[in-house]
Amino acid sequence: MRRIKRPQTIILSTLAALLIGALGAAAQTDDLPVPPIPPEHPPLAEIAPVPDPDAQAPVAAVSDTPSVDVRLYRAKAYDPSLGFAPGSRYQTAEDRKPIQTPGFSISVPLK
Repeated sequence: MRRIKRPQTIILSTLAALLIGALGAAAQTDDLPVPPIPPEHPPLAEIAPVPDPDAQAPVAAVSDTPSVDVRLYRAKAYDPSLGFAPGSRYQTAEDRKPIQTPGFSISVPLK
């Protein structure tokens, strides 16, 4: 018949193992390298970068001539497939097309 160890015996043996491990780790501290010693007077010329609170976005070049651009107009404001089963997705007729229909953007400056 096996006898079960008492909880105090288990706790004491665990603490003893941790203490022996800590003593072994403390004995190995002589092998660690010495950390670098900071200079007595730190250099004053090197300042950390600070964001410019007065910075502004670049201004787009103003053109006096009309321009035409080809664009894909696809507005996705929400995901309509949230009510479907996982892995399935709702597709509109526009989503099922192999090539999306492009649109034209015409900009005419007014004076």
